[in-house]
Amino acid sequence: MIARVEALNYRCLKYVRQDLLPFHVLVGPNASGKSTFLDVFDFMSDVVYFGPWEAVSRRAPDARDLVWMRSGDWFELAVDVVVPIDRRQRLKQHNYGGARYELAVGLTHETEQLAILSEAFWLTTGGSKL
Repeated sequence: MIARVEALNYRCLKYVRQDLLPFHVLVGPNASGKSTFLDVFDFMSDVVYFGPWEAVSRRAPDARDLVWMRSGDWFELAVDVVVPIDRRQRLKQHNYGGARYELAVGLTHETEQLAILSEAFWLTTGGSKL
C-alpha cells in the first residue's frame, strides 16, 4: 500500500507531503494539482521503464517545463510504501515494514543535460499500517 507521496518543485506542486490511507479521495477545483499529484506515480514508473528522457518528453518538450514555475532545473519525487505482513515474513529480516523510493531529475550543472541527479531506495522499519 502506498503510505506517503512527496513532491518538491514538480509542475504545479511547490512542495507536497501527503500521507495516504487505504482509501483516499482527491478533491479540489480545476487546475489545483490533482492530476499532477497522480502523475508522480506515472512519472516514476516511466523513468524506471523508459528512462528520464522519455519520461520527460511524454510530458513536456523541456525538462524545465516540469519544474515549479520554471524556477529551477530539477525536481524531486518520493514514495513510501507499507510492505504487507505476509510479504514481510518472506524477508530475511522481518522488522522491515516499509520501503521508500526517492528520485531527483533535472539538468546537470556542468553540461545542462537531462539526468537522474539522485536516486535512493531503502527498506524501512516503519509501516505498521497493514
